[in-house]
Amino acid sequence: MENTQTHTYRQLIYEGINGLAPEALVEIVDFVYFVRKRTLQPHDFEEDLRTALLNKELRDLSREEEQHMDKEFEDYDKLNPRE
Repeated sequence: MENTQTHTYRQLIYEGINGLAPEALVEIVDFVYFVRKRTLQPHDFEEDLRTALLNKELRDLSREEEQHMDKEFEDYDKLNPRE
């Protein structure tokens, strides 16, 4: 049986989402699944978080490398004209 506090939270959530646009409901669903995974599958959540952080770091590194290479070769044609 559900306690009073849990029932109150469920009611507040229902009233809070009632009438929201579909786009907002999509965000709420994402958040609900995020909280469920973090709560019910903490090991999987931590692994997903580590993977996401690593992927972001790799994307940032790739951008930095690309910018470095662009700068390094920006005057290449002027400095090394083709004969």
